[in-house]
Amino acid sequence: MGKFIVMGKFFYKNPCFEYNSDGNMEIIHKHCVGPMEVLIYGITKNKDFYFDWTFPEFYPNDSEMERDYRIISKERLLEAINIEIDTCEKEGNNELSEKYRLAVEMIQADRY
Repeated sequence: MGKFIVMGKFFYKNPCFEYNSDGNMEIIHKHCVGPMEVLIYGITKNKDFYFDWTFPEFYPNDSEMERDYRIISKERLLEAINIEIDTCEKEGNNELSEKYRLAVEMIQADRY
């Protein structure tokens, strides 16, 4: 499962700069356990930017999970990363904010 970093109510994985076995590069991957939800922003093997959100259909009485997956713009991905950089800075997590800055540089330079 890898190392997770805790900030607020979320557990964060470090950005990954390589494509995984599903063909995705997960830049933002965070999950919460109360209620359970997972938010992922990344890049597909086809060089599309995506948002993937899994969440309970009806909280708290229904545990069935819903999924919202969509292709987004480069600008929307960069906006999401910059929000995470701000969050990291507020929480004093300079290591993770620097990794997100590297992701911004990579995306802006089209090196993915």
